Amino acid sequence: GSYDRVLARLAAAGARPYLATLLYDAELLAEVPAEPHDLPVDAAVTPSGVVRF
Repeated sequence: GSYDRVLARLAAAGARPYLATLLYDAELLAEVPAEPHDLPVDAAVTPSGVVRF
């Protein structure tokens, strides 16, 4: 909830922050289901390193 509100305020201000998520290596998938309100991330940080999309 609080992240969604912050991201909505940033979008309303015209900002597009760099978004990253923390994952374990096995959680990194080529494709994931998404809903209309979901925002794409720019990178995933795993124990093995950073993967940029």
